[in-house]
Amino acid sequence: MRLFSKNCCDGIYNSYDVHFTKFCDNKCAHCVDRGSLAVNSGKPDWKAMADAIIANQDGFDDVLILGGEPCLFLYEVLQFVRAVKEHSSLKVFCTSSVPKTCYDDWIVFSEVLGLLDGFNMSVQHHNEEIADKIRGTVSQYDRQALYRNMPMKHKIRINLNIVRGHLDTKESLIECLMHYDIMGFNSFKLSEIQHSTNDYKSFEEIFGIKMRSPYFGGCQDYIDTEKVLGIKLKTPLLLKRSCFICEETLRASFMDGAKMIGKYLMRQPIIDNTRYGVVYEDGSIRKGWVKQ
Repeated sequence: MRLFSKNCCDGIYNSYDVHFTKFCDNKCAHCVDRGSLAVNSGKPDWKAMADAIIANQDGFDDVLILGGEPCLFLYEVLQFVRAVKEHSSLKVFCTSSVPKTCYDDWIVFSEVLGLLDGFNMSVQHHNEEIADKIRGTVSQYDRQALYRNMPMKHKIRINLNIVRGHLDTKESLIECLMHYDIMGFNSFKLSEIQHSTNDYKSFEEIFGIKMRSPYFGGCQDYIDTEKVLGIKLKTPLLLKRSCFICEETLRASFMDGAKMIGKYLMRQPIIDNTRYGVVYEDGSIRKGWVKQ
């Protein structure tokens, strides 16, 4: 019985997260991995990571390539995806802020897109001056031109974060969503910030609405944009909310407490029916994310 399994923290996904690299060209203040990121180059061991996943693929469905910024190493990502796709039936996804390497090595980047089952593109904002402030760095190419001309848009999801002081009003969010809505991407994912109290602002507060507790009721859900935002988007919008587990200023509700008790009483079936792991640069597999 999986009555209380509604969130990623419940272990409902049979998937591997891949910490492909600790290097990143951005300095986002809200990044959950910012404490372990580095700025100097160093190629990840794609083969060790691929071999670990291939050898331990039973019971898993998906692989999500994360960082740092994995697309700083496009050739290594390409080799990794090729190996996993050749030696398993796993679906492979990647999350990236699309660094300049994608612009410079367009052929390799296009090859990667062609092999992936989905690509999560973190754009931060439609106004690139504000997006650069969120990223903590100055872009080195015309990002908006690249976004408009992206191939295989049916595979690409636009990732946006609600960031206090940058993208945190009803007007700015609607303007940003409408800007990308006309480009024809697969979907949106709009996320509240996690593990960064200074940058957190809730979707409920912005739009003056009351929603179910994200921990009890589910922290990820597609929303009716016409009903909630007052605009009809052609691009589906997935909302990812924060709960008391990942944002210390939030408090658990009564129903959250009921879920915690329920998960404890039914913990064995939930554990037996789910699998999750984090693969690190050296090919080691952990049960969860750890500080490095």
